[in-house]
Amino acid sequence: MSNPKESPNASSPLDRGEQHDVTELHAAVLREKPDPVEGFEPVNLWVVAGIAGLLFWGGSYLTQYSGRFEANEFSEFPHGKPAPVAAVAADPLAAVKRDGMLTYNAVCALCHGEDGAGKAGVAPPLAASDWVNADGPNRLVRIVRHGLKGTVKVNKDVTWNPANDPSIVMGSQWEAIGASNEKLAAVLTYVRTAWGNTGAPVTAQMVADGLAPVKDRSADDNWTQEDLLKVPASGSGAPAVASAAPTPDQIKAQLLALPDDQRQALLKELSK
Repeated sequence: MSNPKESPNASSPLDRGEQHDVTELHAAVLREKPDPVEGFEPVNLWVVAGIAGLLFWGGSYLTQYSGRFEANEFSEFPHGKPAPVAAVAADPLAAVKRDGMLTYNAVCALCHGEDGAGKAGVAPPLAASDWVNADGPNRLVRIVRHGLKGTVKVNKDVTWNPANDPSIVMGSQWEAIGASNEKLAAVLTYVRTAWGNTGAPVTAQMVADGLAPVKDRSADDNWTQEDLLKVPASGSGAPAVASAAPTPDQIKAQLLALPDDQRQALLKELSK
């Protein structure tokens, strides 16, 4: 016969032989919160509220003062009212320079380079060239019209063709650029204002004035540095005419105008 104390009761939460309810015994432990683990601490609700407030304020500020993120509307006025923008003066020579650049790149850049730095054994540099930055374009227009040969001192630091190699010759580029004063003026305007050069723009009238004294010169008669340096960089382009020698009467008048001591010293020097 079985012991009634050992018979389990299906309706009782107790296990066989237990005298107490295990769930009731651990109820106090189950009510306790789990121990905190480092790195998993809950975020303070005040921090969450502060971040939410900052995000709300930032969104509101951008809505009012962003100017729809358009470059011409970054002002401090609400709803992106446009701030006044100073007008930028257009370059009156922009079209001329563009025309000159296109012609230069098509004709001149092959030898002088698109950056005007020149190429060794081919052509001298145009950037930082004393010839390009001269007061006027008279020498440049003659170089393009009739070509150049021989040694050329580009600036104080650069000498082109120092060995004076006769095989290095720049022929006339007049036909290649379009054979017109306007085309040559545009090319020279571009060259004199590009790559840091500081030369003034060139007009078609300047080209005409510079070529007038040599209109009968052959296109194959290349210039040399010595010939070009005799030509004034600006003005009519005609070499300066030497003044006539003074007459004996003019020399006598000039001597008499000198103080006695200077006149005697000069006569004594001339008599030696």
